[in-house]
Amino acid sequence: MKIISFDDIVEAKIDIADYYQWIEEVLLRRNDYLLPTKTHIALNETDYVNVMPCAMPVDDDVVGVKIITRNKARHQDGGATMDSQIFLYSRSKCEPIAILDGNYITTMRTAAVAVHTFCHMRPKQVETIAMLGLGNIGTVIADMLLDKLKDDRVTIKLYQYKDHAERLLQRYGDKYPNITFKICDNYADLMRDSDVVFSSVSYAGEDFCSPDIYKEGVLVIPVHLRGFMECDKVFDNIIVSDLERAKNFQYFNQMKKVTLTDDILLGKTPARASDKDRIIVYNLGLAITDMYYAKKLYDKIGETKADINLDLAPKKDFYV
Repeated sequence: MKIISFDDIVEAKIDIADYYQWIEEVLLRRNDYLLPTKTHIALNETDYVNVMPCAMPVDDDVVGVKIITRNKARHQDGGATMDSQIFLYSRSKCEPIAILDGNYITTMRTAAVAVHTFCHMRPKQVETIAMLGLGNIGTVIADMLLDKLKDDRVTIKLYQYKDHAERLLQRYGDKYPNITFKICDNYADLMRDSDVVFSSVSYAGEDFCSPDIYKEGVLVIPVHLRGFMECDKVFDNIIVSDLERAKNFQYFNQMKKVTLTDDILLGKTPARASDKDRIIVYNLGLAITDMYYAKKLYDKIGETKADINLDLAPKKDFYV
């Protein structure tokens, strides 16, 4: 068995285009996976453990579990509030293969799914893109998005929060002469006249602005699902990757239309009936994407890591 750490994954220097391509591969084969319902264990008001099992297609020979924990005390001791690991087993023998850090994987696949949504559901004309929540995931979204927009002339509006907008401007400098950056200090100016909205804000106590602010044909991609509840009631199509989880949304029964992401990606239905339709896409974090990333990284990094003996089982049948 191998142990692959956060540093191991970073040092592998996987090209950002590969992370995007992996999302394309796994989402088109979603129906080939076994994906039981996620188990959420609430430990108190803030802390929890999420357990997400998954079996990949037979030819990949992998089953696994992703575990996410949230622990406030860990943060108070100087650690990270959120942590994640991914456990891989062979599907044919159910033997442990590897334990991988899940934090880097979660960040990369979350960003890749958001940009994949943009590429497949973008309006016909994209002149202005709004971005808010420019932390870790928001930065990776920007990296992937700018790679896709290298031949387009677009204005990207960045929400002013702490030093995040300035940090992104320094990160990209003059690398993208086709992109015009603009900093906005209020939500209404950010959202108004934007063709696409990427939000990676992890907490929003209320909606960012009234649904009336959003223009016709807008595509809204809320990574953490927050800040657009009133839009759920009036937008023309609410697109979700997991219908059962979406049924728990507060305004699910008031949505005009609900469509599965799969049906759009597989060409069964369009995202819009009209170019004027306003749509929101809620990508609800499918464990199959993390498992696929973990298998790809194991294939690329595994040979460089020493085996660890984790043979804990008895050598033969036994009776207590």
